[in-house]
Amino acid sequence: MKERLAKCLQLLKINPDDQISKTAFELIEKSNDQTIKTQHEKWIIALNAIAGSCVLNQQALSHSGVYDFLTVAITTSLEARTKAIDEIIFTIYRDTMANYESVDNKLKIAYPKIIVDVVAILAKGVDASGKRIPIHNVEAYYQKRKSDISTTSSVSVAVPTTTSATATSIKNVNRKGEEPVDYEEKRPNKDEETEIVESLNKITDRSKKDIQASVAKLERRDIERIKDLCKNYNKLQKYSKLITDADNLQKFKMALQNETGKKLSDHQLHHAANSIRKAKLYLENVLDGKFVPHGPYGINHTKHNLEYGYLIVGLMQPSKRRTITKEGRT
Repeated sequence: MKERLAKCLQLLKINPDDQISKTAFELIEKSNDQTIKTQHEKWIIALNAIAGSCVLNQQALSHSGVYDFLTVAITTSLEARTKAIDEIIFTIYRDTMANYESVDNKLKIAYPKIIVDVVAILAKGVDASGKRIPIHNVEAYYQKRKSDISTTSSVSVAVPTTTSATATSIKNVNRKGEEPVDYEEKRPNKDEETEIVESLNKITDRSKKDIQASVAKLERRDIERIKDLCKNYNKLQKYSKLITDADNLQKFKMALQNETGKKLSDHQLHHAANSIRKAKLYLENVLDGKFVPHGPYGINHTKHNLEYGYLIVGLMQPSKRRTITKEGRT
């Protein structure tokens, strides 16, 4: 457990001498991992100790720090991924990127604890305290937890000795009657593929034949991301012209705020501008399959950072929720 905690702190770039690290190790000392059955449960406990330490020490992670915390939690603790799970993750990433800087300090302090509980539910169907939550209620659970923080004077810091869920597959945590989603289903139809190829031909200057061969190898989720950028090609061109002057992003900022109706922080502005500048590189790397997961934690930080920059300015959208028609549900 201590080794896992040390690894998490290293990935989060938290100094071993920092008080968050010291308190997290104290919390791990008090836990008992004898009955924990899986490696993923052990990661959750290590991350929960860090989250608990943030609360006990009343320290909030930075914007990039909480983003990294979410990434580490997902990549270490989720044994399997379905489309439903990825949609939830994408929504939380987007919400964190767009809103974290504007929330009050009390919620920022509690954010890692909320993330740990959400990831624990996605992994085993229960939060870190053992409360069972159906996967189709996770987004509502996440929003309610954030809302509750604003009306409570303290945050619980439970360090679980185990989770009450058995080592079932993530696939069995889906909504009753809903089949696990295969990313290879519903490939683009001919019209969609033609539109994608035409746009990519303009953006990347690659031959249509090469683009078709690359698109055929992509997972559906990557095709959806590419399709979003292609649909917004005119906006992408417009924004690219506005950010040619790296020292003055005011025109870009005003255009975005007029179109989205939202104020953007400097962090969001620079993040979005960086993603737009690298749009061609992003698309080429996706087509070439260069965004491979780094190390054993299964994520490509560059790809995620670029995608959430596109999300901020509306050039990409979160994955659409699948409609369920079984037994009359929608």
